[in-house]
Amino acid sequence: MPLSDEDLWYCKQNGYYRLPNLLPDNLVDRLNEATDCEIFSMREPIVWEDTASRTPAAVRRLSKILDRGSTYLEAATHPLILDALENFLGPNIELITNKHNHLMVRPPNSGVVPWHAGEHIYEPVLFTALIYLQESTIENGCIRIVPGSHQRPFHSPKRYPDGEFTRQALYHRALPVPMPAGGVLLFDDRLYHGADTNNTDQSRRSMTLAYRAHDAHDVLKEDPEKTLVRGERIYTGHPHPFPGS
Repeated sequence: MPLSDEDLWYCKQNGYYRLPNLLPDNLVDRLNEATDCEIFSMREPIVWEDTASRTPAAVRRLSKILDRGSTYLEAATHPLILDALENFLGPNIELITNKHNHLMVRPPNSGVVPWHAGEHIYEPVLFTALIYLQESTIENGCIRIVPGSHQRPFHSPKRYPDGEFTRQALYHRALPVPMPAGGVLLFDDRLYHGADTNNTDQSRRSMTLAYRAHDAHDVLKEDPEKTLVRGERIYTGHPHPFPGS
């Protein structure tokens, strides 16, 4: 569904878009059930909150989430998400499997996600989607973004140190974005973002996925790290034969 001119302008200027509609409750329930099983089984690859205590309670992140069952791919390709992305990426959309492709569990008292920008400002546009399996609040460490930072006209680090999250300048420029369970947040991956400590006794689950427009100038049309999820792979570069030849 095409977005309004106001929504397109706002996202272009600020770099993010919060979907107005939630994913179906049944899908969110199945995502949580599948995640419960993955955490309990402790199937690698896993990023641990505490490497000294490798228990289900210490699981910080489940990596390669799209390989862990069809429910995750169902969420990643839901029409609500792809319809919104088409406004920013065009009709031919690829899901990237070697970037993001994980589920943040964020157990109780889990540490910060340091300030970072996923891509450099001069790199092709890539959109991140955060799909929330549980409510995300300021108390449990919701994402904080720096609106407009994807348009910064200067070079800067892609990642800042883990320490002193709240004392860095980016924190004071940032906007916290609480989200409900079933909510979806899209943002330009060049945007600076991070998340504070989870100061609750509950987890804060969200899937992190990456999408980009099919690049007409890619040499590897069947790259296994890119899954075409909408549209087709077509060449849209220079016409052939060239005009006047």
